[in-house]
Amino acid sequence: MAVSAYSDAEYPIVRLRRARKLPLPGEVLVDVGDRVTPEQPVARISLRPGIPWVIPIARLLGVSEEDTERCMLVKVGDRVKAKQVIARALASGLYGMKEYESPIDGVVEDISPRSGRLIIREEFGREEPPVKVDVAFEIGCRPRDVKQHLIVHIGQEVKKGAMIAKKGEAQAFFTKCCYAPVSGIVSAVDDQTGYVTISRPFKEVVVRAYVEGQVVERLEGRGAVIETPAVRIAGIFGLGGERHGEIRVLTSRHDEPLTPDLIDESCAGKVIVGGAQATDEALARALEVGCAGVVAGTAHYLTLVRSLGVKLGVGITGTEDVDMTVILMEGFGSLAMREEAFRALKALDGRKASINGATQVRAGAIRPEIVVPFPEFEGEGTLPPLADEDFHVGQRVRLINEPYFGLVGTIASLPREEAAIETEARVPVATVDVGGQVVTVPRKNMEPF
Repeated sequence: MAVSAYSDAEYPIVRLRRARKLPLPGEVLVDVGDRVTPEQPVARISLRPGIPWVIPIARLLGVSEEDTERCMLVKVGDRVKAKQVIARALASGLYGMKEYESPIDGVVEDISPRSGRLIIREEFGREEPPVKVDVAFEIGCRPRDVKQHLIVHIGQEVKKGAMIAKKGEAQAFFTKCCYAPVSGIVSAVDDQTGYVTISRPFKEVVVRAYVEGQVVERLEGRGAVIETPAVRIAGIFGLGGERHGEIRVLTSRHDEPLTPDLIDESCAGKVIVGGAQATDEALARALEVGCAGVVAGTAHYLTLVRSLGVKLGVGITGTEDVDMTVILMEGFGSLAMREEAFRALKALDGRKASINGATQVRAGAIRPEIVVPFPEFEGEGTLPPLADEDFHVGQRVRLINEPYFGLVGTIASLPREEAAIETEARVPVATVDVGGQVVTVPRKNMEPF
């Protein structure tokens, strides 16, 4: 499709930037000016060792997610030792000061004010050999019976101190347990000796470009910023990670459901689009034929769980173990897709798209997206590279709370003074033009669109 053939005012072509970064310092594989494809690696960490410990630090300290960074005594990239105090916060009531000690030796990999989580990656030495645990001796069983008492399996990641085997009932006096002496991956179970082997893993992490475009900034040791002229369409809810494929619209109307009879073998590797609800059978069929992704108006929660066989996370998605990404433009239920969104997708039929189902519904909301590059476009205009940047007048936003949930509009003004809302709290607000009607909403109740 030529650029001149696409001219949707609701979803214009803009210069979109995406920062592609490693979680820890590594090797950057591209330079400024390089053209990249979605699957092209831009940075990597070779033999990145260790197992991540994800710690709900905000909850443990009794603070809000936004206060996580303020309570930390260490920063990303710092090395910490086991028992080292790494966070501190004042507690309400009689508890005084709350402190948190690192459970292991490692490197602080991430401190998230969005989720209130801290990630410490346990460091392993390259010379460390596998560790053999005499499980048969620890729980008092014959070597050939070890497998029936294991609560882990070969290939499973275990952390130091985690239970790996148990003999007896939970309440029995003579119950015996065996715990992992080190963190690693269960690599072998020997029913001749009763030993379980835990290997110290080494992994390579590769960050790919995700979108077709040009490198405009090199982030030394971390990655690169990719810029591309593109159309970006955001959904309400999604699951599955980053994928790529050609858009294929299967329905003729925005209120027509996506059914299995519309999906055939030619949809393999494509991002298929339906107008209204995606049925249970349609999602199962799309997974069966190997679709890269499904975009639809809505689906039922149980439909996603049943047909895709996934367990959805609470508050954040995008890491599900499923070979397909799903994006729901209107959320759950039986709603038709917004006409303007369906019209744009119809106009983009046949173009290659990058999609990401990652969704976070709490502070610092993240919405699933469809990005369709137009490398031949030479116009101007830039979107903010990150979804949590400050809002600005003229920015398109979606309202994410009642009574305006799901409506899309343009920011008309951002008053400097806080205003009282229905709860009588005074909070930062914005006025948003929604189809000619100007409404006032708390800034936390809107997100970039």
